[in-house]
Amino acid sequence: MLLSAGTKLGVYEVLSPLGAGGMGQVYKALDTKLDREVAIKILPAEVSQDAEHLSRFAREAKILASLNHPHIAQIYGEIDTDGGESEGEESFDLHGLVMELVPGETLANIMKRGPVPVELAVRYGRQIAEALEAAHEKGVVHRDLKPANVMVTPDGPQGRMVKVLDFGLAVMPVPAAVVPSDRSHAPTLTLSPTSAGFLLGTTAYMSPEQASGQLVDKRTDIWAFGVLLWEMLTGKHLFEGNTVAHVVADVLRGDINFKALPDETPASLRTLIRRCLDRDPHTRLRDIGEARVALLNHEMHLEPPEPRVSSLKNAAPAWIAAGLAFTVAVALGVVHFRETPPVQEPVRFQIAPPEKTSFTNTGVISPDGQRIVFVVRNSDGRTMLWVRALDSLEAHPVVGSEGATLGPFWSPDGQYIGFAVNGIPGRLKKVLAAGGTPQTLCEYVGAFREGSWNREGVIVFGVDASGMWRAPENGGTAVQVTAIDGARSEVQHSGPRFLPDGRRFLYHRLSRQAENQGTYIGSVTAGPGQQDLKRLTDIETDVVYAPAGGKEYLLYVKDGALESVPFDSDRGVITGTPVVVSDDVGLTGTYGWFSASANGTLVFRSERDAVAPNQLLWYDRTGKEVGRLGAQNEPSSNELQLSPDGKTIAVTRGDRFARNGTRVWTAELSRGIFSRLNSSGGTETATTIAPDGHVIFSSSLNGALGDIYWMPMGGVDAPELLLKSATQKHPSSVSFDGKYLIYDDHHPTQHEDLWILPLAAPATGDRKPIPFVATAAGESFGQFSPDSKWIAYSSVESGRTEVYVQGFAPDHSPAVGGGKWQISSAGGDKPRWRRDGKELYYLAPDRTLMAVPIRGGASLSPGVAAPLFQTRAAGYFPYDVGADGRFLINTLPEPNASVPTPITVFLNWAAGFTK
Repeated sequence: MLLSAGTKLGVYEVLSPLGAGGMGQVYKALDTKLDREVAIKILPAEVSQDAEHLSRFAREAKILASLNHPHIAQIYGEIDTDGGESEGEESFDLHGLVMELVPGETLANIMKRGPVPVELAVRYGRQIAEALEAAHEKGVVHRDLKPANVMVTPDGPQGRMVKVLDFGLAVMPVPAAVVPSDRSHAPTLTLSPTSAGFLLGTTAYMSPEQASGQLVDKRTDIWAFGVLLWEMLTGKHLFEGNTVAHVVADVLRGDINFKALPDETPASLRTLIRRCLDRDPHTRLRDIGEARVALLNHEMHLEPPEPRVSSLKNAAPAWIAAGLAFTVAVALGVVHFRETPPVQEPVRFQIAPPEKTSFTNTGVISPDGQRIVFVVRNSDGRTMLWVRALDSLEAHPVVGSEGATLGPFWSPDGQYIGFAVNGIPGRLKKVLAAGGTPQTLCEYVGAFREGSWNREGVIVFGVDASGMWRAPENGGTAVQVTAIDGARSEVQHSGPRFLPDGRRFLYHRLSRQAENQGTYIGSVTAGPGQQDLKRLTDIETDVVYAPAGGKEYLLYVKDGALESVPFDSDRGVITGTPVVVSDDVGLTGTYGWFSASANGTLVFRSERDAVAPNQLLWYDRTGKEVGRLGAQNEPSSNELQLSPDGKTIAVTRGDRFARNGTRVWTAELSRGIFSRLNSSGGTETATTIAPDGHVIFSSSLNGALGDIYWMPMGGVDAPELLLKSATQKHPSSVSFDGKYLIYDDHHPTQHEDLWILPLAAPATGDRKPIPFVATAAGESFGQFSPDSKWIAYSSVESGRTEVYVQGFAPDHSPAVGGGKWQISSAGGDKPRWRRDGKELYYLAPDRTLMAVPIRGGASLSPGVAAPLFQTRAAGYFPYDVGADGRFLINTLPEPNASVPTPITVFLNWAAGFTK
């Protein structure tokens, strides 16, 4: 919020804006009590309630108050309006500093007019050195010295004076904007002001140790001081580039052209600048006081000479001054100066998610290392792709990519992005990275598990329900390449990555048998029964092929760390010992939160997020939150099911003990304390509760792809197998009389079909499933009505997911009774019945909860759907209806409730391992 002229903040009256600093907006104001003009720096409104930013703001106030020096802008006080100070004043909740209003112009503006004369550069430099010396003596490091933070006052009795500003160094996110052409105002790269491993300071003035993420001390100010001296004398920028990344790389290894200094630059001043710009902090000028002394002696030497006299006694001061200047020059020149040849140094910097979005995992770097594509979650909870070039600070959304799931991938030339949208069916798509209309390449059944694209136009992608598939880049029918092998207890094939020959690819086989689980090398020219089953490595996560520095590596996540190991792609063998690249990288299932380009650029994201989990919240019909189930910080749930009597609940949650899969948890609603249903192995999904209290779920126990089990709510007995088959199955609902279970079956060619399983065990002990709706369209989320006469379900038979109701006839095969009605008309999914059967609910495409009145009897009579309220529902089956008519919804946190870790970009990541 910009403050207008005339706004009163206590005794201060805003006169006009002065500009924006790293820590906030700066205004010219009048102190009406002392009748003097001041500068007021206001913390931005969007972070004024953030305790961390406020503490940094307070830190700036304390630092400035402790630095009482004529060349440092002074602080007069603080502002904390807390809603206004007195009657008649506008009500603001603002935090700010009241500082000395320094007249004049910034050194950055002066330098725009060309080089600063040597005499003035020496004078300005000496005064800046005095300011830094005073700060360093109090243990304060500026860390953001640059021309824009130096004010030069108009001529006065003592000539033009320098004031150094902003010792409080703003620690704010990099703005999503193009890097300014004026590098003196370039954005400040920030994170922790003290921790190693992060960049802090303005890009063109960072010391090499800042750029490489090391801890810094006062010597980082000395480096920036040297840059500033060089630029004053030359009138040029020392480190330039089109992007922040290029500037940082230049700081680390770019040539420093000392020959660009003016011819009239004294040799001792050149030596001083060289000492300041030594990339090794151990041989850099040790103390800014040395620079102050050297520059002071330059000023003495540059003063107009005394009139010539014959007396040697009167001439002595000039000789002494000259001798002292020579002595200082010799002392500064003791260290041998030699520019380090350019080397490929590692460079790290970080990027934040676009405004009002959050990362879902990490970015995927293009093959040429120039752009990143990432999946973000918008403020409305929907996912989509965004693309950002490394030569820009601005990302742009990919229109038409709504619903994109984890694991987008690039075409070899970097022109296209491949991605998938899971659904019934799922769709593999491609879109121009520069923008355009996405093209559907093929359909698939199941959940997408990453893809890879070779130079011959072949795309290989994984599907959890079946294995690896290949599809042509211009679209067509997908052909299966690998198949999940039940005899080997396999559960999933994922993470394909083409090797350089474009024929072979790495992929991961997830198995319940340790000897079969790991990374394998597949071939696009072989079929499911022809693939080589010789395991490359037993690593439990996806492995990425990553050439860098003329060598080949494999990257993977192990025990939360990103590791690298040398690899020979021609022979298909690992050739060295693993080393840790980063000690904290996230993981979703077997998918690591990292990506590597073909030119040595690595991107990754930490799993240490300050991200609020989804919450189980109760809502009334108006959308008002009326309660919470479970603790505030419990893990997020993927799906939920209330028991028919409304007393208990079953949910599925992520569980690392299930090899990063999900497990069933249950709780009594009256207590809200969740416990794991059972301790058996396997990933568990799609839970529902029978009237007798049995919890039914799909499990990969004993190497199954997804068989159906049940067990009592108390979790005392072991899971009992209900239905086993070669396909994946998801139970959805049990009839209210407890006799039947409806589930969807992932047919290999007909997508998902709905089947009925009688729960009463026959004399033979073998329960025979009955088809309900089995078509080529795909049906799912079947729900019995309370009177067990009708089944509501989702289907894509119209080309879009809609909700339908069909009669149920258990004595028929298929078990379809008379009558069928389409309930939704503009898209709908995941139906639920009210407990009295008089209303049917579903989620619209924008996750609005819709209600349809139902009149039963011999024939169903549905009414017109009406919206109840917009939800932030998330998960496979994210809501249910309580016996009292309230809605329990697995709810995404508010957009501002999450502060996810940024994406780290690591240029030349392998340089430390190839020296």
